[in-house]
Amino acid sequence: MVDIIERFSEYETPISHIKSPLFERHGVKHLFTRRRGGVSEGVYESLNFACGTVSPDSAENVLENHRRAAAALGMRAEDICKSYQTHSSAVLTVGRAERGTGVTKPPFDTDADGLVTAEEGVVLSVRGADCVTVLLCDVRRGICGACHSGWRGTAGRIAARTVEAMKALGADPKDIIAAIGPSARSCCYNVNEELERAFLAADSNFAGCFTRREGKLFLDLQKAVSLTLMKSGLSDANISDCGECTVCDSINYFSHRRSGAARGTLSAFIVL
Repeated sequence: MVDIIERFSEYETPISHIKSPLFERHGVKHLFTRRRGGVSEGVYESLNFACGTVSPDSAENVLENHRRAAAALGMRAEDICKSYQTHSSAVLTVGRAERGTGVTKPPFDTDADGLVTAEEGVVLSVRGADCVTVLLCDVRRGICGACHSGWRGTAGRIAARTVEAMKALGADPKDIIAAIGPSARSCCYNVNEELERAFLAADSNFAGCFTRREGKLFLDLQKAVSLTLMKSGLSDANISDCGECTVCDSINYFSHRRSGAARGTLSAFIVL
């Protein structure tokens, strides 16, 4: 397995965000947000993408932040499609008719942690504040996907299910590239043995994703996601991991593990 970690390109305008060099080489329009460049205040300062539960951010602020992120892709908030995430393994296939869902239009009537499309102009959005956000694109056929992969979603193979949904639209895993965004990494992702048992019950290959240090157990979620993608047919050379930890980097990222519920939420976007 080659080293899939590479330094992502950093941008500060019109919002603070990073991009995968692998995706940039293929001309794929995408971004992973950092926490600057928005209008939210307080614990949500400033580029926040969910209203939250502790002194909730306003819907107006969250909508404006979506407008700014869309503008960074040359799109509108009305083009974004997002779902209600519940750490599930559910994936929805969407098209131009679903643009605006969850942003400028009412939400879907079902939850989903993965989205795929084969239609141009549909901005897929997934969110996280320690969980892994994954963007995918078949660069030959013009099919893209996005998923939110926390520990439950990772054990449930949400990334593989997203690839399967892309294949149903005609994608070939040999031509799919993937980008893994900022998330809690093994330096900070302390877990218990019950979670380890759940992972190994799902796939014994996950054993190599756990390490012990000073009597504590840590999980490498990004490695687990990468293994899932490779078992789905992606080449390791087609997987790009930013290597950035949301828990460690309080300047650039919100983190649930660091701040609890009193924090903002990051987002990842991709569009054909």
